[in-house]
Amino acid sequence: MLALLILLGTSTAFQTFPDTMLNQAITQALERSNHPFVYRELGRTFNESGGVVYLALEDRETGERIPDIVDWLVVVRRDNTWRAFLPGDFGYTAALDELSPIAVDDSPFRVEYDPTLTPPAALLDYQLPWEDGRWATVTRSFADHGTGRIDLDISGRAVAAAKDGTIVYANDSNSANTYSTGAWWRWNVVIIQHDEHEYSLYGHLAPGSLASWIREGCTEDYSQPNCDVPVQAGEIIAEEGSTGYSSSPHLHVEFGQAFGVVGYGSASGAVTYTGYIYGEHNVGFSGYTPQETTAWSYGRLLQAMHNPAPMDTNLVRNGNFDDRTSEWTPSGQVSWSVQDGIMRFLRLNTAEPPAWAAFYQDFGYGAPANSVFEASFQLGNTSPHPKTVSVTLMNAAGRDYGAMTCDFSLDANTPLQPYVMRGTVPDTWANVRLEFSVNPPDSAPAVLVDDVSVQFSDDAISETECGSL
Repeated sequence: MLALLILLGTSTAFQTFPDTMLNQAITQALERSNHPFVYRELGRTFNESGGVVYLALEDRETGERIPDIVDWLVVVRRDNTWRAFLPGDFGYTAALDELSPIAVDDSPFRVEYDPTLTPPAALLDYQLPWEDGRWATVTRSFADHGTGRIDLDISGRAVAAAKDGTIVYANDSNSANTYSTGAWWRWNVVIIQHDEHEYSLYGHLAPGSLASWIREGCTEDYSQPNCDVPVQAGEIIAEEGSTGYSSSPHLHVEFGQAFGVVGYGSASGAVTYTGYIYGEHNVGFSGYTPQETTAWSYGRLLQAMHNPAPMDTNLVRNGNFDDRTSEWTPSGQVSWSVQDGIMRFLRLNTAEPPAWAAFYQDFGYGAPANSVFEASFQLGNTSPHPKTVSVTLMNAAGRDYGAMTCDFSLDANTPLQPYVMRGTVPDTWANVRLEFSVNPPDSAPAVLVDDVSVQFSDDAISETECGSL
């Protein structure tokens, strides 16, 4: 078992109670540890009831600091006696909870994001890191969890890479949940390098859940970078878990400019290794800006989208109906047919449910949040009665998950005329749907639809625009 050198540096003032007893408690806690490094005190945050000693880790041989690790030694005063707890000690989390409302802050001792190394413009193209089309819930955003750190509940499902890159570290060998002891290093992680100073980390992963194709390209020497495996955004890398300092199963994702590997001792004398990120920065996901992701509230529901629609391409298949109704799906009390290359449809005049008539097409492509679509088409009305055609672009998961709609009023006996709808996608849509519906119910000749086209637009639009051309 390795001995530990205790180096106490400069601390903040303690005029209101005796330093001797406090330092004795700190010294005794440090002597209990058997970690393969040296602790050096960086500073303290205290009041009369307790506080935190910020500790750096230093290499025993070289004296160099292990980059950006700041351990919190928690000290509480119970029955006029000081008790100190290091991460890994039983009762650590309970002692930390006693410190509220003391404002602890170790940011002065950490490496800050350097925009000259990773420009903010390079941090806008990340994807939501779980399975395409699946939903997840935000439990802590950047604002709540700290710069570059976000927690998500993905309901035990698969974790996906957020951006193309190379997996440089992977460890799914740990099985312990250490919430009571604060032993964060007992977590499983995957770390991906996206550029020279750009990394993402996926933490708390389930034991033994690493994808086999990743495992085959990594060694089991977790004491150093152990992988060199290319990965693409959206590829499944592991499963959500609750290893390490985790109160419940969730995915912790972190973004930064560098990574490291650190080892901690255990009661058996073995050393547990894990990876970590530092130089953290916030990023944007699938069209959401970093500012928007920072402001996400607890419980925000998000849908992953890993197959965005191509730019400068008409997404509609058979939009001129030359292949009759191919690629389109009827819905509700609709009567439809194609004559002379023109779609003719109406809502049947019946009391039978359902109370709508529509036809639609799912594009099989997704849309990033805040993207703008333009839909153009021709509409007409061969009926002696006025009709209203509603054109909707929506998330194929349902209207409740985002939609833009224009209602076009067509007078009786109106020939085909060109119309346009432009709108902004409010959230990520994994699959975009275009739907045409008609009212009121009728048994007269039909509404006409032809020359349908949908594609991205470069316009900036705050509200849905509906008009004729």
